[in-house]
Amino acid sequence: MIIFSLIYFLLSVIYTLICVIIAFPVYPFIRIFSKRKAKYYVHTMAQFWGRGLMKMAFISFKVEGKENYDPNKTYILTPNHQSAFDIFACFSIFKKSYAFVSKDTYGKVPLIGAGMSLANYIFVKRGTVGAVKSIDDMEERLKNNTSVVIYPEGTRSETGEIKKPKRGILKITERCPDVEVLPVVIYGTRSIMKARTMTIHPFKKIKVRFLKPFYFKDIEGDDNAKLDYWYKIMTDNYNDLKNK
Repeated sequence: MIIFSLIYFLLSVIYTLICVIIAFPVYPFIRIFSKRKAKYYVHTMAQFWGRGLMKMAFISFKVEGKENYDPNKTYILTPNHQSAFDIFACFSIFKKSYAFVSKDTYGKVPLIGAGMSLANYIFVKRGTVGAVKSIDDMEERLKNNTSVVIYPEGTRSETGEIKKPKRGILKITERCPDVEVLPVVIYGTRSIMKARTMTIHPFKKIKVRFLKPFYFKDIEGDDNAKLDYWYKIMTDNYNDLKNK
């Protein structure tokens, strides 16, 4: 696997550079006519990039619950997080326009960070001011009919099991109570590349299940009860996919 991993990372760097060379020079010309279309163009290139990285590792998908996901609607998309490949998986399964919510450290990665900024993705900075700014940004995207992809667990699960969500997910749902939350269970990305490792395991199959969308405002109880609701349905469905 070491040899494959080295070849994969070499090809992924070359592939990323090609995508950047294609995307960046075209962006200014599109922006002259429409800022929105320019952002969507970069986002489309990011989707192309992410899907390509999955194909380079020979990854296949089995998707369930497609009837619960309408790409023409605006959602707060809440997948679980096990691996860096979750991001590439999201590029493969989510359609049309959406904005990732990411740690600001990714915004400092050469080329990748610039592309994320041009695609109008959202960076979360540490501290109260940074957290409030990110909530403002999410609210702005949602009110402009752009879905938001946020990992409620906050960070990757090193064990693979679903982690309890952070309270931040409730902040944006309080701001946008009429936007549906769409839980998305992803199983199998950890078998491709575990957290804190660089070894790639190709020819894996990822299982994805779109659950029924809901509103946090409809869940009875306090904040803990609302968070527990997300945690339970995600855990139950994750274990079901795991045992299939």
